[in-house]
Amino acid sequence: MQARDADRDGFRRFIQRVSPVSDAELATLEPHVRVRVLTKGESLLAAGDRATLAGCVLAGVLREFYPLVDGREITRNFAGPGDGSGSLSDLISDLPSRTSVVAETDARIITISWREMRRAAERSRAIAAFIAAITERLYVAKAEREYELLALDARTRYLRFRERYAAIESAIALRHVASYVGVTPEHLSRLRRRARGD
Repeated sequence: MQARDADRDGFRRFIQRVSPVSDAELATLEPHVRVRVLTKGESLLAAGDRATLAGCVLAGVLREFYPLVDGREITRNFAGPGDGSGSLSDLISDLPSRTSVVAETDARIITISWREMRRAAERSRAIAAFIAAITERLYVAKAEREYELLALDARTRYLRFRERYAAIESAIALRHVASYVGVTPEHLSRLRRRARGD
């Protein structure tokens, strides 16, 4: 689906929040920009497929997770309006994706081919700087997530989840919150009661 002016504006705002890129340079990306409309439960990326797209959420909530061989899912991240989404490690490796990305709610996402982004970066220092900046942000976020899982207790991890995802928490199923925090749904219920002061 072709992007509307409002979609392009959302895409531009996302990029400009990360790193300055001129309107002229952004215009070179626009022919490669598309909009995906997903219904709740629909995949943007399925584990085993090749990751080819980077995206920005315009509306709705996406969940990124690792599907395990026993049928369980380990949630690694959520993305709401204005957030980037996709799997950079899978885009870079060009191997079958380990990650799945699905819509937690009906969602609208603006996407661009990672290959076209890399080609644009070869011609534009500003776009190359954007890719470097987003890579740094994702690295820091990954290190922070690793720290939470290895060094913090479950209550603190849950409180950090609530702080990080306050704007979209109500749209996320509790079993996925539990998976993100690293606890059972029953343990999450206890943590939520304590957080409310019950």
